Amino acid sequence: MQSLVPKSDFLNLDSVVHLAAGGQTPSLKSHLAALERFATAKGTGLRGQAQNQETRARVAQRVARLIGCQWDDVGFPSSVAHGVALVAESLDWRPGDNVVLEAWEFPSLLYPWLPLRERGVEVRLLQPENWQVPLERVRAAVDARTRVLALSHVSYLTGERRDLAAYAAIARAAGALFVVDASHSLGVVPVYAPHADFLFSCCYKWLLGTQGVAVAYWNRARLPRWRPRTAGWHSAEPRPPLDQGDLQLADTGVVFEPGNPNFVGLYVLDNALDYLLAVGDAAIERHVLALSGEVRRRLAALGVPLMTPEAPERRAGNIAFSAANAAEIRKALEAQGVLVTGEDGRVRISVHLYNDLEDVERGLAALAGVLGSGA
Repeated sequence: MQSLVPKSDFLNLDSVVHLAAGGQTPSLKSHLAALERFATAKGTGLRGQAQNQETRARVAQRVARLIGCQWDDVGFPSSVAHGVALVAESLDWRPGDNVVLEAWEFPSLLYPWLPLRERGVEVRLLQPENWQVPLERVRAAVDARTRVLALSHVSYLTGERRDLAAYAAIARAAGALFVVDASHSLGVVPVYAPHADFLFSCCYKWLLGTQGVAVAYWNRARLPRWRPRTAGWHSAEPRPPLDQGDLQLADTGVVFEPGNPNFVGLYVLDNALDYLLAVGDAAIERHVLALSGEVRRRLAALGVPLMTPEAPERRAGNIAFSAANAAEIRKALEAQGVLVTGEDGRVRISVHLYNDLEDVERGLAALAGVLGSGA
């Protein structure tokens, strides 16, 4: 199985076997030209500002194409944590309300809710059973006082992919908001944002972008009156100079950007989306599911305790297995030029469009040697 794209399109892939897309992907060499485009625009006054805004609009349109929404539903906070916090801070919480999510969610989705405990809000953390929380347990945990059900589309820890429609039905039956982190799915498997009320994704993993800019989706069709409590010049409706009338926030995804968004990151993301869309999202999904399936098959043959489901519709680009010495395994593999993620009690092997069967064979052979040595 060959890679979908030349490895030579990326920096540093000639020196490592990169099986760590779930952490961050290597940079496209063409990103260097994107950075130069930003740097050049920055010195051209209002013309450069207009170019920045055109880039932002184009990125929003391309993201909307990927997640099935209107382009002005999309905004660009600095991170997933930033976007989730804007939602958490916007709601009118009352003592006795609750938020439901899995205990092992990534901190960007988990931590913004925890300060609400000081206001009498219960944060219900569902503990896993055999690496998963069954849907029926989620349904049982959601009740009439649930304000938010929060979920990662694909778990950063286990690699499990969830049926967003099924979770959305639970949230809506209870009148709760459904907040989704798509950081481990957007750019590799289909994401239909309108299942959610709010959906966020980082850009430095499967989207081939960089840190400092994230994707935010606001389901304006369901929540037309929602606004964050944080405001700035960029997220407010423009006013004539010196008009200090009542604040009126924009009615588009720009409300996730109180000030200028990270235009440097948007130039890079624009270039990354050029690249991904030229390959095609369907082709990327087929390639990644086939390759991650091969990773899982070979890991099963090694006898490691797998955390990721086998069925293709229940996984994406991450395959994980439990390991108490995960950090030691990661370091031993890095010493052999194989990059994986090893932390939080598991080793995670992640594949993307630049990986091929040879990467899997080399990576798994190195892993077999490390496991055999007792590292």
